[in-house]
Amino acid sequence: MNQVGRRRDIAVPDAESETGRRIGPARSLPRRGDVLLAAVVTTVGVAMELATYHRLPWVPGGLVAAAGGACVAWWRVRPTAALLAVFLMYVADTVLGVMPVPVFFPLLITFVAAVVFGDRRVAHAVLVAGYLVAVDVPVPGWRAPTVTSAAGLAAWFLVLAASAEIIRARRQARRAQAAELATEAQARQEQALRRAGEERLRIARDLHDVLAHQLALITVQANVGLTLLPRDPRATEQALTAIKDAGNSALGELRSVLDTLRASDDAQTPPRPSPRISRSGDLVELFEGARAAGLGIEAHTDGALPPLPTPVDQAAYRIIQEAVTNAIRHAGAGTGIAVHLACRTGRLELTVTDDGAGSPITQAPGGRNGLPGMRERAIALGGTFTAGPLPGRGYRVVAALPIREDAAS
Repeated sequence: MNQVGRRRDIAVPDAESETGRRIGPARSLPRRGDVLLAAVVTTVGVAMELATYHRLPWVPGGLVAAAGGACVAWWRVRPTAALLAVFLMYVADTVLGVMPVPVFFPLLITFVAAVVFGDRRVAHAVLVAGYLVAVDVPVPGWRAPTVTSAAGLAAWFLVLAASAEIIRARRQARRAQAAELATEAQARQEQALRRAGEERLRIARDLHDVLAHQLALITVQANVGLTLLPRDPRATEQALTAIKDAGNSALGELRSVLDTLRASDDAQTPPRPSPRISRSGDLVELFEGARAAGLGIEAHTDGALPPLPTPVDQAAYRIIQEAVTNAIRHAGAGTGIAVHLACRTGRLELTVTDDGAGSPITQAPGGRNGLPGMRERAIALGGTFTAGPLPGRGYRVVAALPIREDAAS
């Protein structure tokens, strides 16, 4: 699952509804730690009951204490149901005339659990009902609650409710933060996959640009050599030399692309820079290769070109290269090519026109290739691209590339 291009699922914490109920899979049985907590609470409750009445055997309150402690085991799995069960035991203790001290801890634990994990509205309703039972239902052997004790109990209940809400809020904040981090991680992963896809597309275009032009030259020169071999050995030798030069050039550019792919921080030899129109030598080399294939090329620029963003500089070269390559392959030797460059209103406009007057002897089979790649390069930079045959014969490629700074992004 670590391979590039394969998507890894990122776990996002379960969300919660507005009432606080968990959304998603839940455990059906208590955890081992919850059972242990319930055993401790049960032991404490029974001990408090025995200590309160100072006698054996078991009193009804002891049984209630044991049952209340057992409910604590469900505080995480079924918090609201556990709270309601303990509350009923609390009411039963009070009605039976037993001071409900043993269910104090179960009631406290399940109330907080219901607020945090369960239905907080039910939890707060139970708290209010518990307060009313405490102040309105007398317990034999205990003094009736006074105004002061009732106020103190109300304050204690408010502190309990506020504490539970704080715990709930902090838990929700942690879950929201975890969900946000998971979302960010998912976004980073998707961005990485998108960049990997864009990089694959760029590599495919570069490999096409590197190989297609030189292979077209090789094909044309091979046709020339085969045609002229019987009657013009000198021309055949020139064609074979051009094939050798084109092959070496193709190998050099292919090696540059592969070096770029393998480049790392400790690379000793920097990869060969990509060709661009701002370096006159790159265009000269391109045009010389076309002339060696028998094509005539004229290049014209309206004034001096301003500094170009690197992506625009490189894309313009590749578009010209591909247009010349198509002319070499499909128009043939003797074709005239005109390359025109101009900067107008923040755009670099380039036009490559061939007159289609070449010899069919040197034409390569197939239609004009590379048009999708040229169009993709122009559109990726926010530019425009058109290409099509001219009336009669010939072909024209026109591209306009924005030269603002953000075109480099």
